[in-house]
Amino acid sequence: MTENFRVELEADQFDELCKPTQPLAGVLELVWNSLDAEAENVAVSIGRTPIDGVDRIVLTDDGHGMTYDEAVRDFRKLGGSWKKGQTLSQNGKRSLHGKKGQGRFRAFALGGSVIWSSVAEGTSGLERATVVATLADAEFKVEGPEQLATGSPGTTVTIEQPRELAGALLGDNASDFLLVRLAAYLAKYPKVRVQYDGHPLDPATIRENEERVSLRPRPGVGLGTPQVRLVEWRSSVVGFRPMLLLCDGNGVVLHEITTDLPTSKRKVTTYVEWPGFALHEDRLMLAEMGDALLGPVVAEARSALGDYLDRRDADSKRTVIEGWKASNVYPYPSAPTTALEQTERAVFDAVAATAAPAVAHDPRAARLSLRLIREALEQSPGSLHRVLTEVLDLTPQQLDDFDEILTTASLPSIIEATRTVTDRLGFLSDLQLLLFDPEGKTHVNERDHLHKILAHNRTWVFGEEFSLVVSERSLTTVLKAHLKLLGRDTTDVQAVADAGGNTRRRIDLMLSRTAHGPTGQRHLVVELKRPSLTLTEKELSQITQYAIAVTKDPTYHAPNVTWDFWLVGDDYDSYIEEMTHQDQLPVGVTSAKHPYTIRVRRWAEILEENRQRLHFYRDRLSYSPNEEASVTDTLSRLLPPDRDDDASATRPPDFPAT
Repeated sequence: MTENFRVELEADQFDELCKPTQPLAGVLELVWNSLDAEAENVAVSIGRTPIDGVDRIVLTDDGHGMTYDEAVRDFRKLGGSWKKGQTLSQNGKRSLHGKKGQGRFRAFALGGSVIWSSVAEGTSGLERATVVATLADAEFKVEGPEQLATGSPGTTVTIEQPRELAGALLGDNASDFLLVRLAAYLAKYPKVRVQYDGHPLDPATIRENEERVSLRPRPGVGLGTPQVRLVEWRSSVVGFRPMLLLCDGNGVVLHEITTDLPTSKRKVTTYVEWPGFALHEDRLMLAEMGDALLGPVVAEARSALGDYLDRRDADSKRTVIEGWKASNVYPYPSAPTTALEQTERAVFDAVAATAAPAVAHDPRAARLSLRLIREALEQSPGSLHRVLTEVLDLTPQQLDDFDEILTTASLPSIIEATRTVTDRLGFLSDLQLLLFDPEGKTHVNERDHLHKILAHNRTWVFGEEFSLVVSERSLTTVLKAHLKLLGRDTTDVQAVADAGGNTRRRIDLMLSRTAHGPTGQRHLVVELKRPSLTLTEKELSQITQYAIAVTKDPTYHAPNVTWDFWLVGDDYDSYIEEMTHQDQLPVGVTSAKHPYTIRVRRWAEILEENRQRLHFYRDRLSYSPNEEASVTDTLSRLLPPDRDDDASATRPPDFPAT
């Protein structure tokens, strides 16, 4: 029999799944479907045109296949997969990857015509079902069941009419893309064989090194200890992107994290394997946003990656140095005997090992190169000591401290910490110029300048513990972000009105901190005002209405969640002065009613708090920021790149384009 039907889905859903910009992701989904069908052998072949373009894509597997009835059931609509709520494959052999009933439609990211031919054990023995579909009309035809006397279960997917970016399947990084994402699974199930374009996908062929690290056990959830697999790939791997992959306990990748990872020339993929990720799969997007359960696991995995990179770099430097010593090209003939010599040697080793790729391999040339590096650092015998004691005016105790630092932290870490402190000191100086320059501050406003400057990785001004959740968004969006942090569904959330009935209010910045213990989740909402504006009752009333909206709507109630609302400006009038100096309330607080506190803050106070926090570093670095810069130059440096089509739309009219 034959059954024709159109897939029951919205056009935008179908378009999202079938984006031609992601052909390799489409291949990966087809492979995962085969692995979910318990296939032990999966092969993807790429047919080529006479001019070496993609003609067709064919995937074959030896999984359990699908019967005619299963094909009609599974292809009739998007979603509703039998896998939903399941953790193991049909016969209990493996962990499941797909659970949403969407992966099969990713085939249309590759081509406009797809045929699934599948053999499976039916009620009357082996039977074949064939599904023919076209992208143009989303129409599916299921043919069968065809009874078979011989054969074995499996599925063949044939994709023709390749789409515009299908050429990426022939790129140098195609197999590496698949390998990196399948590596943990292939390690867990060593009998599984996946082949791509005639070549087996074997992680060992591109793996340089691998380490395993156990994180802290997660008490109270009964899911054991998260395991981290750090896989370092060979430098020849092309198109590599650092990733932290959240996997279930069997290595099935559930979510990719590509932001806030330590930078390195090493190509390392971090696999975090933990059953808790599968149990809380609907919250994986919040793992980077302070989720109380998942966030700490991700943070520890990031730390494990950083430790691994430091350890590998240190090992590599030692190997390089020992190689030079063995070749008799190292410029120091004997071991250091004093603290100063140890410091000098540590600096040389760090610099020379970093420069190792540029050092010649010929012994005579290498000896000369290393000698030049040593002389460049020393300039003349005793010169380094004079620089430290006379030019930098360091005391003997400070010399010992410097030596101790070099033995307990890597030189790159010291440089990075110094850069962070100096950059922040410079930013505070720039911000003071924008806020308090008598003429310039009239051109600085909250939306186009202060908001963009601070949201661009500078929310540390309001506290090191906070991270940006949303910026310049409506009250409804802010509260949706709050619900997401709590792991709640936001699908049916309606527009939220403030206490004055306005649903169009916008909040500049919402920051969040998750604390472990009785303090729970804390949100900081910052309402920025341009420096030329004096804060009055009007501005205080506005942020008070925000706070009331949060507390009155029962949708957003949650235990152990508190809200701080800050109204930040350059100065305020006598009314605000009175409201910020009330009996039994801290100075600056105008209202404190659980779960919210409203506070008015001057920029001068915030800047001074940051200066005090950096006081120790500022004095010892003797750093003097540039005080000659104009407001125009400062804005051009601090504002992030404008992503609007019209880059001048947010530039103050009195400022020339830079």
